[in-house]
Amino acid sequence: MLRLSSTWCRLRSPPPRGYGCSVPRSRPLSSSALLGAYSDIKFSRSPSFGSNQKPAASLPPLGLIAQPTPSTHPHLMKPGEVTPGISELEYELRRAKLMSECPDGSVVVVAGYGLRYMTNGIFYPFHQNTNLLYLCGFMEPDSALILEKSPSLDRGFKMTMFVRPRDKRTEIWDGPRAGIEGAESYFGADEAHPIETLPSFLEHLVDYPPAGPVFTDLPITASPPSPLDGTHIRTSGGHAASAASKDNSVTEFLRHVGFRRKPSGPWPSWESGKVGKEIEVKRLSPILNQLRLWKSDAEAKLMRECGRMAGRAFVETMRATRPGMTEHDLYAIVDYESRRRGATCLSYVPVVAGGKNALILHYTMNTQILKDGDLVLMDAGAEFGGYASDITRTWPVNGKFTSAQADVYESVLKVQKHCINLCTESHSMSLDEIQNISFDLLRLECQRMFKRTVDYLEMNALYPHHISHWIGLDVHDIGTVSRGKKLEAGMTVTIEPGLYIPDSPRYPPEYRGIGIRIEDDVLVGTKTPIVLTAEAPKEIVDIEHCMSRPSNV
Repeated sequence: MLRLSSTWCRLRSPPPRGYGCSVPRSRPLSSSALLGAYSDIKFSRSPSFGSNQKPAASLPPLGLIAQPTPSTHPHLMKPGEVTPGISELEYELRRAKLMSECPDGSVVVVAGYGLRYMTNGIFYPFHQNTNLLYLCGFMEPDSALILEKSPSLDRGFKMTMFVRPRDKRTEIWDGPRAGIEGAESYFGADEAHPIETLPSFLEHLVDYPPAGPVFTDLPITASPPSPLDGTHIRTSGGHAASAASKDNSVTEFLRHVGFRRKPSGPWPSWESGKVGKEIEVKRLSPILNQLRLWKSDAEAKLMRECGRMAGRAFVETMRATRPGMTEHDLYAIVDYESRRRGATCLSYVPVVAGGKNALILHYTMNTQILKDGDLVLMDAGAEFGGYASDITRTWPVNGKFTSAQADVYESVLKVQKHCINLCTESHSMSLDEIQNISFDLLRLECQRMFKRTVDYLEMNALYPHHISHWIGLDVHDIGTVSRGKKLEAGMTVTIEPGLYIPDSPRYPPEYRGIGIRIEDDVLVGTKTPIVLTAEAPKEIVDIEHCMSRPSNV
């Protein structure tokens, strides 16, 4: 799924010397960067939970909760895991690492999401705030996580959760909940409270500030009321994928009160008799995103599984493609085939763009008939365990590339494979530098095909997006981390060059209206990258062979 650059896609001026351009090497890094970063954390006792708590493997008899557990879904989870593939120890290490980055007396506030509604009483499938998911694995709506750092505690911090209490009458309608008991015994909270008490807690936090700063991504200041409140209507313009991550569904308090500051003067702090200071509020995302940037071995394994599910779904979708079908048919097939292999859902609304529709980067209408002789571009991914995959493939509707289609396709594929090989720590390159290389190489390919000069301005129209974005729990992961950062082992990125040739007399007739993008998810290695989405065919010979086989659809 594309993430567009805010500037021209040619980011710097010097072109590469060729496909084998040399780059400086960087220092080596351990094979598991994230867990290696955790290794210096010292626990005064085992990094489990408080003395009154039980680990996930021995969940008390609460019955079902609102997400899989090892006892209810042994086919998905192993003992000791809180979510599929991620253990209670890894979640605890994540929290410990986060708090090690915060000063003593700090408070971290992470609010989960609520349900979004399509219409009266009809809600969309729930998707949790990924920061909260990263820190505790809790997948229910209407929740929040509070971490308070104190060196006097054995754990080094106190973990409090605000959740929906168990309610027999409501659970008949909405299904089971973890409740207060599950938040403490299964998710590792030292304390848990009903979600309706969260506004009071936040008001107390404002009125009686802690010794250290408050780290949060909740509103820093109160926003004025608007007639559009609650509608999710955007008035700022820009394409849909450029919208900031935002949720208005937690409570009215969080939207309109926020972490307001007192006008002047000190007031009592946490402990009676002490004089506090004005509350200091800092953004949590810059710290947490740096932790999420490197993937542990368990995360990389989950993302490889997401790539496998989606890649094999692409195989079946290619096999089923034939003239006269609709784009919506292919949407349904890739969705079904992903879920049949274990995916929770698709990672995002897929692009299924036949013919000239591929010139629209985020075309999601997906209703047109697929025509003989056209290409179809599909951008889709599978989600599992909270992690996402993101794949784009382009193939001929009738199963055979024309010579012009193959020419453009091979140009994009050659550049994509070259750029994937640059995704190593030893190359010491950033995503922006790889973008520049892809831009210049595709420009050379266009000049060869069109038999004329293609300047930078024209090339920005032919290749109008960035080659990459971070990927992980979010499809467009960790947005505050610059793509100018040097790649290091353990990071996960997409590599997705494309060419989109307008239906214009400026271009040779055989190339007009062709849109091609090829995208894979890549785990950055020390010397060798790992393609996480390798099951999806992308060589012309493999695509055509795949499409020649009979389909079961």
